[in-house]
Amino acid sequence: MLKYLSVFAFSTLLVFSCSDKYEQLDQDDKDKEPKEEAVKPLPLHLIADNRKAGIYDMVLFTLKDSTYKGPNESIAVSLMYSDLDSLIWEVGGSSQKFNLLRQHGGGYSFTTEWGHNFYLPGTYKIFLSGYKDNNRLVRDSMNVNISASADFLNVSWDQVKNLGQNTGYTSNGTLGYEFQILNRNNDHVLSSTLTITFDSTDFRKPNPDLADKEQAALSAYITQLYGKAAFEGDEAVLNQQFKQLFKSSIPKDKVLKIWKTKKSNIALLYRKREESDIFHYWVHAEPIG
Repeated sequence: MLKYLSVFAFSTLLVFSCSDKYEQLDQDDKDKEPKEEAVKPLPLHLIADNRKAGIYDMVLFTLKDSTYKGPNESIAVSLMYSDLDSLIWEVGGSSQKFNLLRQHGGGYSFTTEWGHNFYLPGTYKIFLSGYKDNNRLVRDSMNVNISASADFLNVSWDQVKNLGQNTGYTSNGTLGYEFQILNRNNDHVLSSTLTITFDSTDFRKPNPDLADKEQAALSAYITQLYGKAAFEGDEAVLNQQFKQLFKSSIPKDKVLKIWKTKKSNIALLYRKREESDIFHYWVHAEPIG
């Protein structure tokens, strides 16, 4: 089913802001044993190349020292802040926390630049916190506003890009899964396919719960974006509607749901997995008309 997967990701990460989060962090700091000397914050900040983007657009984030004016800033920053115990970024509302500074075997690895894709529209809030000896020395945050204005996900039917390329969009571990989009133009029929892979899934081993996870995640995601399905439940009705609404002749064993928007017909499909298949479930979309 897949031709190939092209995943564009830099190192690790996203970023945003929120005063209420840091108010809680400040309170946590106050609850700790006070230090004899005041701790001076370090001038490390988050920079985003675009604070207004669409879903699946790559947003590039960078760490920047506001006092450094010399060359090779990314290398300089990794050296200047390598003695921190941790440099944590987290997305507001997510339980996942990620360390940009990883100490190992007497050395370290430091992420100073990364790309991230957002799957849903909204204002995202992300926090950056650096710690040394239980003191928070780095504190920064920002908002990134994400919109969804294309016809289907990031696809505009009048200018479909990346035809024939299965492209993965990194979530940097913030969700536990990542999406892939494959656009096609077969026999003059435009279509787009959405599939999902879960973090740490070993496809060389049996995964008895994988199909159920695919179905639940894909169904919930499309419902979040486009609302309740127009058709579901009645197998005969679903099959009839699929034949009427979609032009593509594609292998499938079952139609589970159909959504209708102003510009797209969208279906959640199931195929019994063969040895060469990777996915049980996927979302298939075509332009209306």
